[in-house]
Amino acid sequence: MTPPADAITITFRQPAPLLNMNSREHWAPKGRKVAAWRSTARDYARLALRCRKLGPSFVMLTIDVPDKRRRDPANLYATVKPVVDGLVDAGLWPDDTPEYVTTTEPVLRVSRDRLVTIHIWPRGEQ
Repeated sequence: MTPPADAITITFRQPAPLLNMNSREHWAPKGRKVAAWRSTARDYARLALRCRKLGPSFVMLTIDVPDKRRRDPANLYATVKPVVDGLVDAGLWPDDTPEYVTTTEPVLRVSRDRLVTIHIWPRGEQ
């Protein structure tokens, strides 16, 4: 799925290492990483959208990775979840349930910039 040209985009530097569904990390350091991702997404969304409320939307992340190693993008849903929670914390939607938010599989981009771009566009009810 490709976001439309008029999608809202929010870009920021990765605030912590990427979270992976296969990780067996202790809860305390993992919790610090989750908090960093969530608060960074919240803060950048507040700056970009000025507390604007959105209707039902698609959300897709483009995540920089440092090399062309084989990766399963679905494993990075552990990173997507706190980002979407941060968008909810910013007040874009009342909740991150399917009624309001549909997430797509993250797109991986080879770059050493360590950026994350959030793409948000209206879902349009069928």
